[in-house]
Amino acid sequence: MIVPVQKNRVYENVSAQIRDQIEQGAWKEGDRIQSEMKLAELFHVSRGSIREAIKSLQLAGIIEAHSGQGTFVAPNALQKIRDGRLADMLSSAEYLDDVLQCRYIIESYTTRVACQICTPEDIAHLRENFQQMMVCEGKKDHHGLDHCGIEFHAYIVGMLKNEVLSALYNSLTQPLMEERNEFSSADKNSELYYEGHMDHKRLIDAFEAHDTQKAEEIIKRHLFRKLRDKKEPGAVEEVRP
Repeated sequence: MIVPVQKNRVYENVSAQIRDQIEQGAWKEGDRIQSEMKLAELFHVSRGSIREAIKSLQLAGIIEAHSGQGTFVAPNALQKIRDGRLADMLSSAEYLDDVLQCRYIIESYTTRVACQICTPEDIAHLRENFQQMMVCEGKKDHHGLDHCGIEFHAYIVGMLKNEVLSALYNSLTQPLMEERNEFSSADKNSELYYEGHMDHKRLIDAFEAHDTQKAEEIIKRHLFRKLRDKKEPGAVEEVRP
C-alpha cells in the first residue's frame, strides 16, 4: 500500500516505495507506471520529487523511459532490486552478525572438504601466509594482518574450485574486513586476539594431517568467538533470520 511520505529525503522515500510496489507485484516487469502528476497525487509530494525518484530508479536499471510512450518497469527490475538490497545489507554494520553467521555456515563446510583434498602445495601456501601474518603482527601492522587473514580464509574456500561459492564468499570481503578491524581494535592486547592467530596455525596442522574433524572444530571455534550475540549457528535452522 502506498502511504504519504515524510518531507525529509522525499525522493528516496518515494523510490523505496516504488521498489516495494514492484517487488510485491503491484507493478510487474514491463508494466507502464502512472504519470508524474498521478504519482505525485498518490505519494502526496511534488512532481519534482517524483522526477528525482524516477531518475534514481532509471540509473539503477529498475525503470525505463520510452520517448512518447511513458515510463515502464524494466524487464530485469526484480533482480536489480534484490541485488541492490544485498549490496546494502553487506555494507551495513546492522547486518554484521548475519554476515558472520554466513561465514560460519560456508566455512564449516569448505574447511571440512578442503582438509580432505588439500595438497602439499596448499599447505605450503597457507604456512607462508601464516608466516607473513606473524611478520605483520611483529610490526604491529594491523592493516597487513587483516589482509593476510582474509586471504587465508578465502584461499581455503577457493581450494574447492567452485567459482560460484568463491564469488559468494568474496562478496563478503568488505564486511569481513570491517569485522576484523572491530575485533582487532577491541582485543589486540588480549589472549583472545593471540588465540585467533594461533587458530590459523592449528588449522594448517590439521590440514596437513587431513584431520577433518579437528579442522572443523578449529574453524567453528575461531568464527564463534567473533559472533557478538554468541548464538552458535550449529545448524541452519538455528541461524537468526
